[in-house]
Amino acid sequence: MTINIIGTGLSGLVFGRCLRKRGIPFAIYDRDTASQGSSRHNYGITLYPWAYRPLLKYLDIDETTFRKTLAVDAPIGGVGRIASKHDTGDGSPFRANRRKLERMLSQDIDVKWGHGVEHVDITEAGYTTYFLKDHDVLQSWHNNLAIAADGAHSHFRRELAPKSTFKILPYAVYNGKRRVEAKIFEELYAPHMQGANVIDCRFGQTILQITVSERTEDLVSISYTYSRPAKEATDPLFTPERSTSGASQVPDELFDEISSLGNLDGPFKDVFDADKMRKDRLLNWLMRSVSVGADELHTAAVKGVALIGDAAHATPILGGYGANAAIRDGVELAEFIFEHEDNDLELFYEQRHRKWQSEVQASEAELAKMHGQATPSL
Repeated sequence: MTINIIGTGLSGLVFGRCLRKRGIPFAIYDRDTASQGSSRHNYGITLYPWAYRPLLKYLDIDETTFRKTLAVDAPIGGVGRIASKHDTGDGSPFRANRRKLERMLSQDIDVKWGHGVEHVDITEAGYTTYFLKDHDVLQSWHNNLAIAADGAHSHFRRELAPKSTFKILPYAVYNGKRRVEAKIFEELYAPHMQGANVIDCRFGQTILQITVSERTEDLVSISYTYSRPAKEATDPLFTPERSTSGASQVPDELFDEISSLGNLDGPFKDVFDADKMRKDRLLNWLMRSVSVGADELHTAAVKGVALIGDAAHATPILGGYGANAAIRDGVELAEFIFEHEDNDLELFYEQRHRKWQSEVQASEAELAKMHGQATPSL
């Protein structure tokens, strides 16, 4: 039986890579076009050894090569250090470029691009029909094992786990992207970063963070974040009811707050400049979490659907381990299927549900801790 994978995020690609290594037939679908897929996700993520080491055997690559290939500063001989250049421990996490990782995972995998989930129909007969839209032609599946790796906005979770909805955490978070000439980076940024690829500073409960997304000899792509707890009264920067498309709507009050920060040093002064920020691609990030309940996971299992990654247990962007959990889910589900020919998804969920729940709760607590709060204000 061909296994159908929905989504070419990290959990879907990792799962597909593991199946390919074992020669198990699968098909992987994604709503984006091939062009969109090749140009997305050019940003840095922190990868932890506990997540990526089990994957290495399916990539036929050693850890040193893996880290050197994916590091955000690999083109200049870097290894993605998070802390200063004095931290050289191989057991430490590192900053990797997500686009490079996805390209590594998708090598020699035939992705069916342009196939977005149009509708999920749960039938009385006990099987699920999936309708995929490719141009105007609908395709349907019946009774095939489906791996729902379609992210935090999963169509499958909406149908199979309608009670598991987003929890919006009370934080105002804005993220921007910019390219800096390598010469300016070396003169202004590098002395403060001291070989690291992440630097931050705090003003009370407000956090400013700068991270390197990718380095070349001529340019450095950076990502920066302005984050603080939402105000108890009306807060123009905190818009929990906004639509997905509303993420690009940035209120003028953000720039007023940035301008009121006072004297900033080095790279922070250059990045958090209200006039420069207005020219950047800014997005309002909602800090959201989702944890699918045991009863709804049971429903998914009966229908032959494996929810993994953000589709099953999404954590906030800050304070969470989303990329690492996605990698781990892909490997663990594949190895579960290798060991259990009956594809008993109920057993898979039973073994992992409590861990998923605890990780979501821990990420919420970590987000509060980052902002100097004893407990999350929910």
